[in-house]
Amino acid sequence: MTATQQSSGEEKTIVGFNTNTRIIIYSGFGVLGLVFGYFIPRIAAWALTLPWVPFEGPIKLIHSLLNGPWMEWVTAMIGLIAGLVLAYISIKESLIATISDQEVQLDKDGHAKRIKRSEIDQIFIDRKELVILGTSGHELLREKHEESPKLVEEGFKKHGYPWSREGDPYKDQYRRWVLDTPDLPPAVNALMKAREKALQKKENTDIKDLRNELEKSGYIVRDEETRQYYRPIPKQ
Repeated sequence: MTATQQSSGEEKTIVGFNTNTRIIIYSGFGVLGLVFGYFIPRIAAWALTLPWVPFEGPIKLIHSLLNGPWMEWVTAMIGLIAGLVLAYISIKESLIATISDQEVQLDKDGHAKRIKRSEIDQIFIDRKELVILGTSGHELLREKHEESPKLVEEGFKKHGYPWSREGDPYKDQYRRWVLDTPDLPPAVNALMKAREKALQKKENTDIKDLRNELEKSGYIVRDEETRQYYRPIPKQ
């Protein structure tokens, strides 16, 4: 979803979860959690009337714990809280881009990053990731974006940013990484190996940190599931 706001006479476009969208998400998750929580005791009681039901032991335990006055409202409140927590996590982990003519502000996981218009060479979508390339060939950003690619494109083009519909201009330079690739220095191979393990374990913090270390070593990396592809950063 996109929204437009005026700040100090400057028009900005917000791509992602704006205030109205956040209210809808919190309301939706909250109501679903409330309703589900309210009916948990009844669902447990109904399940025990069936001739056969999997996990009968745990269901009997749940039924015995929740079989009392006002328990529907107790579980409803628990469901409401759980729904709001899930909504918070969903919003916190989503990328929000605030675009002006001078810069882009990107917010995710409680962190904000600003990129000046003069630093940007190309912007494109690589599968579900928003990628911003710097004028030096570095990736200034590579993050998953939940918004529709069309709305993301419209938001950036509205402010005159260089959007590439053809995708990554360096895509032909990527090579599949395999263990101990002879074309790479030993230190870079070690980083790639550590990052492969992080990808397999879905350790997002390590995945991102090791990507940054590889960039410092002169290589850009992108992923397809647990497969890694790399390219050298152009020398200036």
